[in-house]
Amino acid sequence: MIPVKDAVALAVQFARNTLEPPRTSELLLEEVEPSTVGGQDVWLITLSMPRLFAFGQSLNAREFKTFAVHGVTGEILSMKIREVAGTQ
Repeated sequence: MIPVKDAVALAVQFARNTLEPPRTSELLLEEVEPSTVGGQDVWLITLSMPRLFAFGQSLNAREFKTFAVHGVTGEILSMKIREVAGTQ
């Protein structure tokens, strides 16, 4: 598997390239987990970012996204909303 630091860097880069800049200005690493998706080894990387409300205000709330990073190639296989208990 690729080193976890590389997988995190790839997830952060993907987030910054696909999401709006205000959302990605304060990315935080929340979770890292080795896993298997479709028979392939992956890193599941969970990042949090400011949750933006009307007029771009964050109100100190965060949203979470989990990225599946292919363990060999580093390709981002998916980006999913990560629901966290008690944050709604």
